[in-house]
Amino acid sequence: MLEFPKSDRTVRVRMVDTTTLMTIKSQVLIQPVQPGHEILNLTDVAFLVEDEVSGEKVMFDLGTRKDYWNLPAVIRQHLDELIPSLRIDKDVTEILSESGVPLSDIGSVVWSHYHWDHIGNVALFPSSTSLVVGPGFKSHPGLLPGFPDIADSPVPTDAFSRREVVEPDFATGLTIGGFRAHDFFGNGSFYLLDTPGHCVGHMCGLARTTAETFLLLGGDICHFSGVIRPNADLPFPAEIPTEVLDKELRFPSPCPCSIFTACHPSAKVDQDKTPFYEVSGYKESAFTDPELSQQSVNKLLEFENSPDVLICIAHDSDLPRYLPTLNEFPSSDLNAWKEKGWKAKLRWGWVNELPRGGQPGRKPLVDGYWRDGKVWDEVVATMHRE
Repeated sequence: MLEFPKSDRTVRVRMVDTTTLMTIKSQVLIQPVQPGHEILNLTDVAFLVEDEVSGEKVMFDLGTRKDYWNLPAVIRQHLDELIPSLRIDKDVTEILSESGVPLSDIGSVVWSHYHWDHIGNVALFPSSTSLVVGPGFKSHPGLLPGFPDIADSPVPTDAFSRREVVEPDFATGLTIGGFRAHDFFGNGSFYLLDTPGHCVGHMCGLARTTAETFLLLGGDICHFSGVIRPNADLPFPAEIPTEVLDKELRFPSPCPCSIFTACHPSAKVDQDKTPFYEVSGYKESAFTDPELSQQSVNKLLEFENSPDVLICIAHDSDLPRYLPTLNEFPSSDLNAWKEKGWKAKLRWGWVNELPRGGQPGRKPLVDGYWRDGKVWDEVVATMHRE
């Protein structure tokens, strides 16, 4: 049974839509790849976490920088190979400022991990904002001091310039749900969890929203809800409510789940109780250690099955569809998620992405590469040249 440390301290959590829209080849993130689902639609969210007593503010992830053509060379060289389409309209720094949150108010930026679609552009924050990285990041070869000082580094040098870079201590013996944990504020309101496998230093956040409820800020512990749903404790219902489905995919009555379990790629018998996918173990996998990553996902199921935890995977495209964002509602937070029934509302929307009846699921969220609000025809040549 999942047990949490006791505390009466909470954090306020607001979600930021980083304006990232992308598609990615499915084999990079999930297995097995099934016909009609060769491409995944991804959005990208970040979180503004605020200690409700001290007022200290932390950004958990920053999404993708708007000028992605200025990413380190090693990233630019591979984007067009794996990412068919990409659009980012704003940096998170712009969204914060437009929402009345001065950048000088952000005490720390926490990277769930160092991949390009989570690190944003830290150089836009004042030097008073510290950067928090996961275990092993600072000593991992080929990362620091960053690009261009190291030609093949995937992180930019200017993210670290004149800035405190903190690697929290996870060796205190504190564990939550089988993951090593770090009490970020020291008062039980916000924890960082060591969730290994995706890349060195991958972390999740665990934010206490009431004395008994939590948001798990998932980063890239997985990328698609079908990796944790359905499962033995939360099987498919007999029917999926019509309102969960996209309009063009709706049936006259609530949708029978047999439509989706019929194309379940798993060979296991209890298809309505088995996640549709695992993390990718293919050659193109974005997971440096797929086996360890799957172990982290298996531990995540205990959080998923708890009525007191809402999992927010960074690339879950249903999150900005159904939950309030700082972009549109600057004063709205996610703390009353349980009271508002958001967990149940979010549970099955991912089936819209799945093929059925020989037809593909949801259309691509974006076509082509975009720059300055329009399709950028010369993207590949330009990114490889700049």
